[in-house]
Amino acid sequence: MAQGAARLDCHVDEDRRGPEILRQTWKPGEPVGRAAIFAVDAMHHFGAAVDACLLVLPVKLGQPSRSCDVFDSLEDLEPTGTVGYRDGVLISDMDAFMARRHLLGFNSDYVWRSGIKHDCARIIDLTRSRNGGLVNGFGETVDVEETYLFPMLKSSDVAKGKRCANRMMIVPQQGIGEDTSHIQRDAPRTWAYLCAHGEQLDGRRSVIYRGKPRFSVFGVGDYTFAPCKVAVSGFYQIPHFVKVGPTGGKPVVFDDTVYFLPCRSQDEANFIYSLVQSTPYSQLLHSMIFAAEKRPVTAEILRRISLERVAHELGLGDRYAAFTGKKSVPQMELALGL
Repeated sequence: MAQGAARLDCHVDEDRRGPEILRQTWKPGEPVGRAAIFAVDAMHHFGAAVDACLLVLPVKLGQPSRSCDVFDSLEDLEPTGTVGYRDGVLISDMDAFMARRHLLGFNSDYVWRSGIKHDCARIIDLTRSRNGGLVNGFGETVDVEETYLFPMLKSSDVAKGKRCANRMMIVPQQGIGEDTSHIQRDAPRTWAYLCAHGEQLDGRRSVIYRGKPRFSVFGVGDYTFAPCKVAVSGFYQIPHFVKVGPTGGKPVVFDDTVYFLPCRSQDEANFIYSLVQSTPYSQLLHSMIFAAEKRPVTAEILRRISLERVAHELGLGDRYAAFTGKKSVPQMELALGL
């Protein structure tokens, strides 16, 4: 980069485009000084009904920095917040992040999973009508066995706090790559229905389906069929966690824009829910979320926070150990990574 100040007018949402440019700059270690983002009233200045910002990047000027002050308008003299890049993470609230960064860390006891990906919602996702029948996305009445049907919550359901819905999903596999030909024997009406829509299912464009058994789905495993779950939608600015238990004796499944932690019991789900609803967890999570991203919450962000460390922060290390079968680790040893 040449020496000077780079000014970038971004006529899109300031929280999306601006931070992404900063990410691309900070990640490889480009020599830039402390940046600034100014919100712009695009209607006033440009007559355009869009969100906009002015991003100022001092190139090879001043001390290298991975921080960026955020101003609510071009006229403001004092920033209302600071975004930054720490520990390989783009941060939307540096103060909150620095106060809670000791809670970062991956632990294998609880791994955030995504819901089921199938890229054929009109066929795979069904709705129960008032008379109890099933209807697909084409408005067709569907007659299939209950064998491979599971109650389903969409991302919007989870965001609204729903724990049960009138949707069902056909889940033809219990694990990725599992053979599906036995469905013809085990549930012939289900097989006939899938075959009737075989052209659409076989024509799914994603490369993940190539070379896989017919009617394959992804994002399935033992975790999919856990009786209880703590879930959150990836699409909403403010994360809203919900506890979800079985419906009609079957575990609830989700679409692939939902993230969840599988739990073995309602007690365990209650405990995990208390952790993700806690102030320390919420503050750290929110510090890593940019509200205007297309998907503000991702599995990558969720997995950065150690629930074990959160439990110890709340004085619940013994309960965490009871659910995971671990020996409780003293707080000092946990902080030192011992």
